[in-house]
Amino acid sequence: MKRTSVLLAIGCLAIAAVALTSAGLAGRTAQADTRVKIGAKMPDFTLTGVDGKEYKLSETLKKGPAVLIFSSQECPYSRKADPILSALYTACKDQGVAFLSIDSHKDTSPEQIRKYAEETKLTYPVLKDAGNAYADAVGAQRTPEIFIVSKEGNLVYHGGPNNQKNPDDAEFKDYVKSALDEILAGKPVSTPSANTWGCGIKRAS
Repeated sequence: MKRTSVLLAIGCLAIAAVALTSAGLAGRTAQADTRVKIGAKMPDFTLTGVDGKEYKLSETLKKGPAVLIFSSQECPYSRKADPILSALYTACKDQGVAFLSIDSHKDTSPEQIRKYAEETKLTYPVLKDAGNAYADAVGAQRTPEIFIVSKEGNLVYHGGPNNQKNPDDAEFKDYVKSALDEILAGKPVSTPSANTWGCGIKRAS
């Protein structure tokens, strides 16, 4: 009887382990399935900026394409990309392009973000994604991570802002600028995706 009980216990543990593994895989698959594919409609959002204003993606797109930047002042990679993106926005904002930074980091308050934006002189708004709801909706995983949305609301670029080189390097590739140049010229984006690098988004759940 003891031997039978031990075997039954081992069997139950094995089944439980398989069930937990399957549940974990299912969870990861479900999260991966939320990633918006190139050419698909980008989910709308209504988020509050650290400037106190409310921003809605569908309203923003009425004026032109939008560059959504998942960012975090806690991430050195994101901080390094901020001045490059800020300068790019300054150069192209008069052509109807909107830049919106989205902070989904669970531990960063709007006041902290506002202070950082002022100190670093960011030229575009930063929105707080409370509970990382929008990051989950589009499958954003890292900072910095870029989603460029056409005026029609379709995702036309997804990936890192550049290849992590310094702007003065001969090998520097600015993926966001290249994509915007093509969009504004009425051309399809020739490189619609690139490697996403940086820090993982620190999620609330």
